[in-house]
Amino acid sequence: MLMRNLLFLSVLFLCFSCKKEDHVNAEDTPDTPNSGARTSTQIYYVDGVQGNNQNDGLTLATAWKTIQKSFDAAVAGSTVMIKGGTYYEQLAVHVSGITGNPITFTNYNNEQVIIDGSKITGSTILTITDKSYLIFRNLTVQNITKNNAVGILVSANKTGGVNDLTFRNVAIKKINWTSNASTIPNSNQNSQPFIAFGYGSAQANAITNLVIDSCEFSNNITGFSESLSLDGNIDGFTITNNKVHDNTNIGIAAIGHYGVSSNSQLDQSRNGLIRGNICFNNVSDYATSGGIYVDGGKDIKIDRNITYQNGYGIEIGHEENGTASNITVTNNLIYLNQVTGLAIGGYDNSTTGQVVNCIVRNNSFLKNNTNNDGSGEFYMTKASNCTIGNNVFYTNSQNTLFSLENISPQTGNIIDYNTWYTQTGNASDININWRNTSYESFTNYKTKTGQDAHSSFKDPLFVNIGTTPDLHLKTGSPGLRTGNAAWITDATEKDLDGKPRVVNGAVDMGAYQQQ
Repeated sequence: MLMRNLLFLSVLFLCFSCKKEDHVNAEDTPDTPNSGARTSTQIYYVDGVQGNNQNDGLTLATAWKTIQKSFDAAVAGSTVMIKGGTYYEQLAVHVSGITGNPITFTNYNNEQVIIDGSKITGSTILTITDKSYLIFRNLTVQNITKNNAVGILVSANKTGGVNDLTFRNVAIKKINWTSNASTIPNSNQNSQPFIAFGYGSAQANAITNLVIDSCEFSNNITGFSESLSLDGNIDGFTITNNKVHDNTNIGIAAIGHYGVSSNSQLDQSRNGLIRGNICFNNVSDYATSGGIYVDGGKDIKIDRNITYQNGYGIEIGHEENGTASNITVTNNLIYLNQVTGLAIGGYDNSTTGQVVNCIVRNNSFLKNNTNNDGSGEFYMTKASNCTIGNNVFYTNSQNTLFSLENISPQTGNIIDYNTWYTQTGNASDININWRNTSYESFTNYKTKTGQDAHSSFKDPLFVNIGTTPDLHLKTGSPGLRTGNAAWITDATEKDLDGKPRVVNGAVDMGAYQQQ
């Protein structure tokens, strides 16, 4: 849904609007949320072959036939066990759990449950609107090809709200706007494998506590859209341990200020954690697509992810008026991305959009900008009061360290405590694009700009820089124990291996900490 041209990072954006005991018979009020008085530890069963919706669903022998029946009838605290098979259903959830008593929808006996959209009449396979305290686990949602196709839609209406939804080990694939991945879309041609829209007009109407964990988003043809997108009034989310790969545009996106919520003060994804995800081959022929993208969000931590062979590894931007703020990018492995490892900043002089108060720290970058256009390991546009430090950067054969676009505002930025290196190993044979100036000497760059005062240009001694890199630092690396420990404000922080980030008061540069 978002694209930038190569040099000026010019972006187009479109987000289409979608629109056994204590059993209580839920048939009485199938379309209303469950009240606190109607809770159950009951297990229900769905069997697409042997089931019947006239059954009570209480045993395998009396299972319901359709998943939709369970979405109409399950009560708070219950678990729905779905027999393996392919279910050609267009689904809408009409029930909610309550605090401490969610409803769980999962597979039976480790069997594979596939929800297939190829035969539905509508464009959305699974819709969840203003429902809460639900868990979806061990399911596959797949196979719909039509313009504006949606795999899973979560939405909170203007006066509604969503709280505590969990998606765990859910595979979402082949959600396509067209059957031909090489077709170039226009801005109205999209699909959304997973989209959450927070239309809520007040804090009480936000989408909160949204968990997307250990899922897989793959082989989706998304047009101008993303594979996993959170947009509007969304306050509190975790996107963790997912695999996002081989999609035709951006992988993970946390978005704001597109008018989804009528309350401009709340119209952004915020207070989120994006951690432990692997994002690769999210590449578009018509856009520069990031593995992970924050566009107008705030208070989000991007931590311990691996992102490679995308357009951008990670992007922090703002395309509309306003700011993306307090985004922390730490302990990530970022390599072999097409345009740059990190893009940071607003890009458009016609908007006020910019990035402020962000930290990019303790990440490892290797041979990004495989397009060889001279962008370098990171690319900065309209960004202020941002810190880029404690990182290790190893360039490709262009020897371009980074690029700072000639666009304002750019104030209060700090680049320091980094290890830099190129394949030639020559500090006087580098390139830094600094607004209207090009620096070809690392020493001259430091002297003229005042940046990277505590940084070095030395071989970081990575274990392996081959096709499958290992960017741990060998003994003797200049990045060991030379980071700025004062920037580590959380004593419990972990490196990419999940080991303590601070050891005896010292911090290594890059994504890994030698113990």
